[in-house]
Amino acid sequence: MAAGLTAIAAVLALAGGKNMTVQAAESSVIETVSVTFKASFGEPEEIPEPEITVSARGCSMGDIQFRTDYDKWKPGKKVRVEVTVNAEDGKVFPASLNRSQCKVSGADFVSAKALDDTSLQVKADYRPIMTLGNTEKAGWSSTSKKRAVWKSVPYAPGYTLTLYGDDRVVKRLNTDTNSANLSEYMKDTDKTYYYEVKAVPLTSDEKKYLREGEFVTSTDQEFDWKDTENGSVQEAGGAGDGGSLKGGSYVLPDGRKETNVWKKISGSWYYFDGSGRMVTGWLLDGGKWYYMNQDGRMATGWVNLNSDSWFLMADSGEMLTGWQQPQPGSWYFFNPSGYMERYWILVNGKWYYMGQDGRMATGWVKLNESWYYLYSDGSMAVNTTVDGWSINGEGVASQR
Repeated sequence: MAAGLTAIAAVLALAGGKNMTVQAAESSVIETVSVTFKASFGEPEEIPEPEITVSARGCSMGDIQFRTDYDKWKPGKKVRVEVTVNAEDGKVFPASLNRSQCKVSGADFVSAKALDDTSLQVKADYRPIMTLGNTEKAGWSSTSKKRAVWKSVPYAPGYTLTLYGDDRVVKRLNTDTNSANLSEYMKDTDKTYYYEVKAVPLTSDEKKYLREGEFVTSTDQEFDWKDTENGSVQEAGGAGDGGSLKGGSYVLPDGRKETNVWKKISGSWYYFDGSGRMVTGWLLDGGKWYYMNQDGRMATGWVNLNSDSWFLMADSGEMLTGWQQPQPGSWYFFNPSGYMERYWILVNGKWYYMGQDGRMATGWVKLNESWYYLYSDGSMAVNTTVDGWSINGEGVASQR
């Protein structure tokens, strides 16, 4: 009987020891891991790297690899990150962990797989954050006094604009372009108008990785005699005038011809020279060039004198030069003589390519079997790498 009890006790002891061994083995397996990505908004247009931490019993963080070079990061565009987690002595990882076992915060979980018994590679997609910058210039269209135009801000999906008239708020609005037609809100020509504009995220998703910039104040916009039809230039038929257009001259009721003067007749502006004759063709007045059509009417907008000679005239009639944006998103360059430039131009030490129609090109352009890359401001990329292509000092791109 005693011998039987002793045998049973031995069996139970053996069984108990085996269970203890199994439990110890099971407790050495790391079954949960937490990886946290934390980033704080920095200075305008700064894209900060995230602080990455690992929280799990019996392990520590190893190497971190970003699969996209930092200089190619863009706010909101996913960057694949590979984080290696190392097990401490006596601990091991299973072959893989799912998203509930490997909790990733501040980024999107992709996978968690063991590289070996003591190291786990966690892959996640992180979206960089950024505080939007401020526009460098806010003013008014050269062809429309009531269209606000400002320099676009990198990565800005939209803008908030506040219009003021004599320092009082007239209108607040959002737009997804870098211009806004404010004519319906600028009806009182006795007021001085200006606006404030800042870059902002527009959607709830954009607000997750973009923070709005700061307001920039535009230049003032005032209206002169050509806008109010007052001042030294009078509209034909107006009070105290009584004159009319006769034989290419503007004749007053007493028979005198008006000279060296602008006149508005039936909604169009005309200029009469020192001899009283209506001017046609180019006119230099007050240091500004104007083009008067063959019927004497002052030209505005686009003027095409022949198939290769395009000019742009403001609403006030003056000839425009330099960079001009007659409609949102389309930039043109006019030389000091007013001619619209085409093809390659060098401005302030940078090369730009203007298409056959004169519009500034951006992005990839193929010319004579060579590829070039033009930044969003139109300037040609040199001595850099874009989309995996190497670009030399002449701007010519070649695949790596």
